[in-house]
Parts: sequence; C-alpha cells; structure tokens
Amino acid sequence: MTTNHRTDKRHPVQIDGMIYDHHGKQLAHCTLRNVSVGGAQLELQRETEIPETFLLALSHDGHVQRQCHRVWQFATVVGVKFDTKGLH
Repeated sequence: MTTNHRTDKRHPVQIDGMIYDHHGKQLAHCTLRNVSVGGAQLELQRETEIPETFLLALSHDGHVQRQCHRVWQFATVVGVKFDTKGLH
C-alpha cells in the first residue's frame, strides 16, 4: 500500500491547460485531471519530458497561470506542486 503525502484533498476536474518553459515557449498541451490548493495531476496529450519547473496556463488568454514544480512523471501523467510565490 502506498502512502499519500498530500496535505490537501484533491478534487477531480477536466481543465485544458498549456505548459510553457521559462522563456515562454510552448512545451505541451495538457488536461488537469485533479487539483488541490497545493498541486495537481496533469495528463499530457503525448509523452513529453517536462522540466523540473515550468509555467502552467489554465485559460485561453493566459490570465490564469501557476508556477509549478514537477514532483513525478510517468509517461503522459505528471504530478505537480504549485509554487505559491508564482500565483497569478
């Protein structure tokens, strides 16, 4: 049995997003599958290596963004922690 180290409860969602590197380059389309105050689980459309830190845009116009830290990645599924300093 695995141990859940999360402090906040995750809620299932289906929100389209886009992952950007620190230079503003688009890296991958994704879908948020679940989210909490502190993090989320992303599903990529195709297997793509995601950098340790990146910007996640959650709206078409880019106004809803989160700085993220990749915690783990298995193929097209990525667990991320939100950087509260990068809240927009």
